[in-house]
Amino acid sequence: MTYSFSFGETLAAGLLAFAVSAPLAASAQDDVQSQAELTARVEKHAPAKELYIKDRPILGWKITGDTLADLPEAIRGPLGSVDSTSYDDAYIAKNVGSVVALQMSKTGPDFYVIGKETFTSKYEMVGLEEVAAKNTRLVKRLDMAPEVLALFNAKDAGLTGALKTVPVEMVRMSAIGYAPAAEVIIQSPWGTQTKPADQDGFLVFDSGENQYYMVNQGADGNPSSYVPAK
Repeated sequence: MTYSFSFGETLAAGLLAFAVSAPLAASAQDDVQSQAELTARVEKHAPAKELYIKDRPILGWKITGDTLADLPEAIRGPLGSVDSTSYDDAYIAKNVGSVVALQMSKTGPDFYVIGKETFTSKYEMVGLEEVAAKNTRLVKRLDMAPEVLALFNAKDAGLTGALKTVPVEMVRMSAIGYAPAAEVIIQSPWGTQTKPADQDGFLVFDSGENQYYMVNQGADGNPSSYVPAK
């Protein structure tokens, strides 16, 4: 038996197939990239490793309590907002003795927890005077976080300066197959992190957690708050 189809029927069938497949393609972009997937991509692409170092001391809030509620609201509220990172009490308790990095972007607070092992092995505490002298851009941007600025001006004992003293190896996410144009969400030691669309991201392997975490790209094209190590 022979069947025949008109052009209209063929076109309708094609449109139907596209309509069915399109949501699947879109949902694939929403997948959280697991640590296993990140590791597999790094092994497959063998990307060049780039060395970066912090070029100025950061401002941090000392983690002394073991719950989120122990952090001041001015710090707890914006915590993890830039990378869409969610922290819980268990992660805070695990990192007592470390700090919440009080980084400021052009648009406002970019606060995140530095893992305790990373902090103790790669940072040294410095005075708030050194932060004021060497990180004037950060201090100026504290105007966007007036409650934190008030703590800084009062030299609150909960605040400290911290300088990362060792270079950090990073790999570009574009070098392991993630298109800069696409938003990418990855699994990280503290939940998830998001690389926004239309920019690259950088992966750092945290040996203490045995996992990768992400540093987003700054306006200068380098990882945010880093410069190439000499």
